[in-house]
Amino acid sequence: MRIIERKPKKELLPRELAGLLPPRLCEAIAGCGAERAEEIRIHAGRLTTVTCGGKNYATGVLLSPDEVAGVFSAMCGGSIYAYQSRICKGYLPLPGGVRVGVCGSAAAEGGQVMGVGEISGLVIRLPHCHRVSAEPLLTLIRAAAGTGGILIFSPPGVGKTTCLRAAAKAAAAPAGGLRTVIIDTRAEFAGTLEGEELLLDILVGYPQETGIDIAVRTLGAELIVCDEIGTDAEAQALLLAANRGVPVLASAHARSFAELLARPGIANLHRANVFAAYVKLLRNSAGGFDYVIRSREEADDNT
Repeated sequence: MRIIERKPKKELLPRELAGLLPPRLCEAIAGCGAERAEEIRIHAGRLTTVTCGGKNYATGVLLSPDEVAGVFSAMCGGSIYAYQSRICKGYLPLPGGVRVGVCGSAAAEGGQVMGVGEISGLVIRLPHCHRVSAEPLLTLIRAAAGTGGILIFSPPGVGKTTCLRAAAKAAAAPAGGLRTVIIDTRAEFAGTLEGEELLLDILVGYPQETGIDIAVRTLGAELIVCDEIGTDAEAQALLLAANRGVPVLASAHARSFAELLARPGIANLHRANVFAAYVKLLRNSAGGFDYVIRSREEADDNT
């Protein structure tokens, strides 16, 4: 099944992000030849690059350690301490669903990261509001009502989060009519969802297993949406949600059905019939997505 994206015209960098970067870097990013900026990789003493469509574009700009530290401080609003708990987990959330991966020197105690300093690298990941048709996913959700959820998978960077955003917005619209709860653990998933009419709740910063439990017990969810599942704790929470009749639209990293179902947490969910269908996501040459859809039984045949 092939779905073509209709991409709105958009500046390469969000205005808020551009205000945090050195002007010469913004100019270099604009002129690097990338159609859009999916990731910007900044490393002290190394050339900054822009990633788009799996290709890395050189900017020719090298930032000093002091400049990287200044960019990082600006991203924290001058108060690094206020974000320390998330920095210790390797990321920093910015407005609009932008997520920054943080590379530095960690101070650890008892196997736990207690603090991060000497920031040497920033990997800025930008969300994109493609107008993706979510109808194939909605059709699956409706068809699977009462029998299980839907799991989307692909290698990193293909577009799982983009598809989940589109499907969540469509499901939560009055025409879809589902009370939808998004578990946005890294504060990047739901930043671009807008619409005052949406039947939508967003749990930001919660661990996925905690958010899933809250969505079921206290928010009256009819559909739970979460990104990049895979841990044993998440699998247990998803199983409890399924046992209470709440379907889940989720994503996971994998390159094939066999690889997906070989992961212990996913395999347990599969055996428990938590998912009624699996969707392999591929990027196509037309700038959209190809969906390879398998039912629970067909996924068994592909292993």
